Amino acid sequence: MIELAAAAGARVFATASAADLGRCRDLGAAEVFDYRDERLSERLASAGPVDLFVDTSGRNDLEAAVRLLARRGRIVLLAGARSRPVLPAGELYMHDRSVLGFAISNATTADLADAAAALNPRFAAGGLRPRRVEHRALADAAETHRRLERGEVRGRVVLLTP
Repeated sequence: MIELAAAAGARVFATASAADLGRCRDLGAAEVFDYRDERLSERLASAGPVDLFVDTSGRNDLEAAVRLLARRGRIVLLAGARSRPVLPAGELYMHDRSVLGFAISNATTADLADAAAALNPRFAAGGLRPRRVEHRALADAAETHRRLERGEVRGRVVLLTP
């Protein structure tokens, strides 16, 4: 997402573990923040209001995220199916802000074709590469899925082969 947003001309703020901050910069983030920093909300707020806040953490702290939004800003939730965040309704409607969920499994064939048309040239040019590709036997699918659920497969693509 960082690479795509930066290529589109966005000024990207990224949060990541301390070990991943350099990678975020390399991908095009203008500012990077350690998500474990006790003063993270304060640091993000001082960086300026954001137009788009993409939450992949699954924690969905809408109270903190909404405070960071510019007028008409949007939050997109990509994880946290079981989370039950507090919805700061007044802050949303008083500033024309919104919250949107996104799950790739809901994409239509046309949506996927549009995404492929946008992404394939970047892949062909050597962009959008994971740090690591791991090959596993198809028979290891269940254990690989458990590793994904435990957060052990971050920053890599796992290919299952027969």
